[in-house]
Amino acid sequence: MISHFKITGYGMYLPPDIETAEDLAPKLNRSVNWIIKRAGVQERRISKIDVDEMGAIAIKEAIGKKNKPDLIINASGVPKQVIPDTSIFIQKHLGFSAIPSFSIHATCLSFLVALNIASNFIKSKQYKRIVIVSSDRGTCG
Repeated sequence: MISHFKITGYGMYLPPDIETAEDLAPKLNRSVNWIIKRAGVQERRISKIDVDEMGAIAIKEAIGKKNKPDLIINASGVPKQVIPDTSIFIQKHLGFSAIPSFSIHATCLSFLVALNIASNFIKSKQYKRIVIVSSDRGTCG
């Protein structure tokens, strides 16, 4: 059960490069109609930076000039790497140090699991300002 908490900011990063179904068709040796009908992909964003940097950009936007968080939870579906944990790389891009951080690996449910965990940390008064980040990169640019 998620306890009461307040979301005080949000941020996002949207890669500027776009790949359309027309671009994908020759790569997959499929028709544009096949791609759209089977995968539902008319266009997708292609990132030239990895998940840790994308996540850090979104966090910077989310926290703005507020105090830095006292916990970072990474809820990305695909990690940059397993050891050391992706959350450490996100923290490095933010220029933060000595903030506890970890990743949740619960496939598509990672963000919801992280939200539940953050809620419990706040309820127990272990942490006050928690940032949850979810950043995924399925295609290399």
